[in-house]
Amino acid sequence: MKRISILLIMAAIVASCSSGSDAPKDEVFNVEGVALDGYDPVAYFEQGEAKKGVEDESVNHQGLVYYFSSTKNRLLFQENAEKYLPEYGGWCAYAVAETSTKMQPDPTQWQIQDGELMLFTSSWMTKLTGSLKDEWNEDPESYETKADNNWDTMNN
Repeated sequence: MKRISILLIMAAIVASCSSGSDAPKDEVFNVEGVALDGYDPVAYFEQGEAKKGVEDESVNHQGLVYYFSSTKNRLLFQENAEKYLPEYGGWCAYAVAETSTKMQPDPTQWQIQDGELMLFTSSWMTKLTGSLKDEWNEDPESYETKADNNWDTMNN
């Protein structure tokens, strides 16, 4: 029952996001301005937290701008950017898995799974039934497999 409620809420979120949103829904990467809404992609891995970066410590990588909270994190990213980039182009992992949609995530709702950064949506609607991250964690391997398969289909 909880899963059905979450899927219905996700459908409502997707419907509201697809009308009037400036988000690049047809793009592979989720970027509107600065990648990850200015959060430092390295901090998730190295400091274990969602940490805002600063413009003075920024890098342009493959046409996208990333901010970092320290010079050390910026240099780590420059050495191995692919290690720190979020899965599924930075879109909500749960939405990719369950509905094959690109839904705007909340960069503070995240986890590292199998060495990959997963981001999740958070909104007032998900607060009614629990977070999508919590739902994902009920069977993370299954969700990751579904998301991987859907992502391949979505981008071919």
